[in-house]
Amino acid sequence: MGDSAYSFSLTTFSRTGKLLQIEYALNAVANGRIALGIAATDGVVIATDKKFSSALVEGENVKKVEKVTEGSGFVYAGVGPDYRVLGEFITRIEKKKCY
Repeated sequence: MGDSAYSFSLTTFSRTGKLLQIEYALNAVANGRIALGIAATDGVVIATDKKFSSALVEGENVKKVEKVTEGSGFVYAGVGPDYRVLGEFITRIEKKKCY
């Protein structure tokens, strides 16, 4: 039985005494990228870096700064699936506000 049997819960320790879900979360944070927003008197600058873990990833297909409405947007510096879920969630909220 490997450590995967212990990774289903935040409070279940593995045989080696580790909380695997916490370790997975810390690894995800360590692999994240920097995102920065700067507010000025006449606008906002939002930036992030695009470093890829694989040469197989096409950079022009990866979006890290996303426009939601004419006056709002967001930037992500984490995991792609999280970005997609949050993007859809924010878009749904903004559509409800408009109607």
